[in-house]
Amino acid sequence: MSNHQSTPEVPLATPFALQPQAFSGTFIKSLDLRESGRIFRRRLQIILRMVVLGAVLGVIVSLLMTPQFKGNVILLLDQRQAKILDMGGGFAAPADSSSLRSEIDILTSRAVIDRVVDKLNLTDDPEFNTRSSSWKDWLKPLGLFGGDVQSDEDKQEERDNEKTATAKAVQQRLSVSNDGRSSSIFLSFGSRDPKKAAKIANTIADEYLVDQLEAKYEVTARANKWLSERLTTLRQQVESTERVVEDFRQKANLIQIDGGTVALRQMDEINTQLITARAATSQAEARFRGAREMVRAGGTIEGALDVLSSPLIQKLREQEAEVRRKEAELASRYGDRHPTMINARAERQDLERKIREEVQKILKSLESEVNVARAKEQQLQSDLARLEGKAGSELKDTVQLRQLQREADANRTLYESFLGRFKQTAAQQEMQLPDTRVIAGADVPLTPDFPKKWLFLIAGALLGGVLGVVAAYMIEYFDRGYRTGPQLEEGTGLPVIGQIPSLRSISDRPPEDYVVDKPLSAYSEALRTVRTAIHFSNVDQPPKTVMVTSSAPAEGKTTFCLSMARSLATAGNKILLIDADLRRPRLARLLEIAADGHDLSALLTGHSDLKSVIRHDPLVPTLDVIPAFGRAPNAQDLLGSNQMRRVIREVSEKYDLVIIDTPPILAVSDAAMVARVVDTSLFLVKWATTNRDTVVQALKQLKGFDCRVAGLVLGQVNLNEMASYGDGYYSHKYSEYYAD
Repeated sequence: MSNHQSTPEVPLATPFALQPQAFSGTFIKSLDLRESGRIFRRRLQIILRMVVLGAVLGVIVSLLMTPQFKGNVILLLDQRQAKILDMGGGFAAPADSSSLRSEIDILTSRAVIDRVVDKLNLTDDPEFNTRSSSWKDWLKPLGLFGGDVQSDEDKQEERDNEKTATAKAVQQRLSVSNDGRSSSIFLSFGSRDPKKAAKIANTIADEYLVDQLEAKYEVTARANKWLSERLTTLRQQVESTERVVEDFRQKANLIQIDGGTVALRQMDEINTQLITARAATSQAEARFRGAREMVRAGGTIEGALDVLSSPLIQKLREQEAEVRRKEAELASRYGDRHPTMINARAERQDLERKIREEVQKILKSLESEVNVARAKEQQLQSDLARLEGKAGSELKDTVQLRQLQREADANRTLYESFLGRFKQTAAQQEMQLPDTRVIAGADVPLTPDFPKKWLFLIAGALLGGVLGVVAAYMIEYFDRGYRTGPQLEEGTGLPVIGQIPSLRSISDRPPEDYVVDKPLSAYSEALRTVRTAIHFSNVDQPPKTVMVTSSAPAEGKTTFCLSMARSLATAGNKILLIDADLRRPRLARLLEIAADGHDLSALLTGHSDLKSVIRHDPLVPTLDVIPAFGRAPNAQDLLGSNQMRRVIREVSEKYDLVIIDTPPILAVSDAAMVARVVDTSLFLVKWATTNRDTVVQALKQLKGFDCRVAGLVLGQVNLNEMASYGDGYYSHKYSEYYAD
C-alpha cells in the first residue's frame, strides 16, 4: 500500500521529464521467473477454466470417436531351431537387432499381408476396402452404368487395385515392434470389431510362420540342387587330379616309403653308417697312434689296453709269473749255473719272447684295423655322393609331385565338404522348422485400445492449460493499463505519492461518504498519505493550493477530491474544495447543492463575491465548497484570468489547504490555466483502466504548459489483485492497522 512507500521530494520549480521507456512496451523486458509466477497466479481462473474446458472437450471427442480394439500376439525369434542338424557346432548365437529388424520387415511385408487378405477375403470387408462400396455401386440400381462392359483385363486390374488398397489398409492397422531387451516380437492389429482384431492378428502370425517355412523349403531346395551340380563337377576334378598324380609318380619312378623316396631313405641309412664308420676309424686310429707313440718313445706297449685285454697275453703273463716264482725258489737252492736254474731262466726268456711276438701281432692288428676302417669310410662316402646325385634329380620330381598331390588333396577336401553339406541339407529339407514361434496368441479384447478416455482427458486438460497460459500472457501483453506504482513510475518518470483503494468489494456507500464513516480505514489512510506527500514535496514552503487533474473523464477525479477534502476536514483541518470544471461540473450534484447562480463562474465574472459562493458540506460542515453549476462558454478565459489569481491568493491565506477539481487535460486545456496559479498539481490515473499511452500523452501536454506536478495518484486500486503484481504493494497483514 502507498502509505508504506517513501515518497521522493519533487521541488515545485523543477519541471518533470518523461522517461524514454514510456513510449515503448516493457512487457518482455520486465518478464522474469517471479513475474511469470505472478501472472500465472492472477490469471489462475482463466487457466483453470481453459483446463476444465479442454478436459471436457477431450472426453467429448473420445466419446464421439469410433472405438478401436487391438489383438496382440507375441512371437519369439529362436534361431537355435535352425541349427538342430548343423554338424559343425552347437547352438546359434542370439538374434541381433538387424535380424529382428529383418523379421519385423517380413511381418509387415506385402507377401505376408496378401496371404492374409486372400485367406480371410478382406477385399469384401468395407472396413478395409472402401472401394468395394464406391459411388458407382450405389448408382448401379439406377441402371446408369448398364451399358459399360468391362474387359477381363480391366476386371483383373480393378481386383488388383482393390487388393492393393486393402493390403495398405491392413498394413496401416498393423503394428510390429521389439523392446530391444529380448528376441520377442510384439504384433498388434486394430479393428472396430474385437473378434476381427484377434482373428486377423492370429492369421498374420500364422501366415508369417507359413511364409517362413516356404522360404526355407525354397532356399533348401535351391541349395540342394546347386550342391548336387557342384558335387558332380568336384568329383570329376578329384578323379582327374589324382590320375595326374599317379601318372607322374610312375613316370618319374618315385617310390614312396614312409613319405619319402628310396634314394632319400638310402641316404639316411648311409649317413648313419658313415657316422658310425667315422667314429670307428677315429677310435682305431687313436689306439694305433697311442701304441706307435709308445714304441717310438722306447717303451713297451705291454701296458696298452689292447694288450692287457688279450686272453693269450694274459695266459702268457700268468705262465711268466709262475716261472719267475719257480726261478726264485730255485735260486735260493741252486747257483746261477745250475742246470735247473739255466732251464728255468731259458723257460722264462722263451715266455718273454712269445709275449713280445704276440704284442707285435697286436700292433699289426691295430694298424690293419685302421686301414679297414678307413677303407669302409671311403666306400660309404663314395656311396653317399652317388646317392646325393640321384636324390637331387628325384627331389625336383618330388617337388612337382607334391604340388600335384596338394592340388588333388584340396579338391578331395572340397569335395568331401560339399558332400557332407549336401547330406545335411538333404536331411534338413525333410525336417524344416520355423525360426519363430508364437508364445502368446491373440485373445478377443474386452476393452477398446483407442480412444482412451483418460488419455484424451489428460491431453485436453494439458492443451487447455497451455492455451490458458498463452491466453493469460496475451491478456497481460495487451493490458495497457497501469496496475502498480513501479509500473507507473517507470512509464512516466514521476513519483507515485498515493494508491487509493477501491471500495466496491468493501462497501456499497460512495467513497466520499465512506471516508466520513470510516476515518481509520485503509481508504482514509491512503488519502492522508497523499496529503503528507504534498506537504513534504516542499518542506520549506508546503503547498497550500493543489490542483487535481487526469488524462480522461470518468477516472474518479471528483470523488477523490471530495474524499480527500472530507478526510482532512474531519481531522480538524480547514479545507476548501473548488469545482473548477466549468464545462461538466459534478460537485454540486454530489453534495445536492441547489443552483442559485452563485458559483465559481459568477465569482470570476464579478457577479458574486467570495462569501456568497462558499457553501458548506452537508455531511461535514467544516468543509467549505465553491461549486460550479452550468457550462461556462468562456471557461478557459475565466480560469486563466487575474480574478482567478486573486481568488486563489485570497483563499490560500484563509485555509490550510485548497483543493481544486479541474477537467481532464486531454479534453480541454482548462487545467493548464489553473496549474499556473496553484502551488502544485496532482495527476490522477485510474488503476488498470487508463491507457498508458493516454497517460504519457497527457503528462507530455502538461509538460508543454510548464505545469508543476507533485506526483501521481493511482486511483480505484483493487488491492487483492494488486497483491498478485508484486511483493510489498499490499498484504492482508496490514488490515489490522485499519478499521474497514
